[in-house]
Amino acid sequence: MSAATLQDLLDRAGIDDAINAYSHALDQRDWSILPEAFTPDAEIVLIDREKVLDPRSLVELLSGNDATRLGGQHLVGKTRYRIAGDRAHTVTEALWTTLQTTEEEGTYLLIRGTGIYVDDLVRGEDGWRIARRELALKSITRDRVPMEAADVADIRHTLEKDSWY
Repeated sequence: MSAATLQDLLDRAGIDDAINAYSHALDQRDWSILPEAFTPDAEIVLIDREKVLDPRSLVELLSGNDATRLGGQHLVGKTRYRIAGDRAHTVTEALWTTLQTTEEEGTYLLIRGTGIYVDDLVRGEDGWRIARRELALKSITRDRVPMEAADVADIRHTLEKDSWY
């Protein structure tokens, strides 16, 4: 294996920025960040649902649980890169959790999932963007969990902030 060049490292950092922008947009419900992740005409393929979405319809789908959603976190890591000029292909492991209210007082729905993001990216004037993403689900669990009112209040307090950026 040859030593990485400065350009290799810059490309990886730019690609990581695009991959991370998706997670931040989703977790903070700050959809203004999403253009830092995807090209405007990107295809997002949800393999487990056999759906192909564009960025706008992805936001519509992901916003569907906003009324019951307390919070979520998408963690990414272990990305493999194949970069050729202004095009790249990556495979990234992902882990996510969401916490939602239920009809039962003091009980919440905790959803945990794992999967991989298989991305084809392009470099443009604004940097690297995902042109096509396939999400392959590896696991998902749904558990009803009790939570103390004080913990829920702490979570809600963090959601009151307009922006962390």
